[in-house]
Amino acid sequence: MTATTIKVSAETRDRINELASGQGLTAGSMIEKVLADYLWREEVALAKQQMLDAPAEVWAAYLEETQTMDGSLADGLMADPW
Repeated sequence: MTATTIKVSAETRDRINELASGQGLTAGSMIEKVLADYLWREEVALAKQQMLDAPAEVWAAYLEETQTMDGSLADGLMADPW
């Protein structure tokens, strides 16, 4: 991996270092973690919006499909606590 520098305020640098230190990470690893978390939240928000925007016939097909899986909820597996 090639390293580079980014310009941030001293306050931001200190906040990153404080967060990283509390997690036992380097500043770079902390930035990677925060970025990954942010991108995941964006992906989830997009998926939610796409579900909200889906036409009624798509929702009907989805509900029909999930109803076929409901039988597996009573397959007895939960009665056996590992």
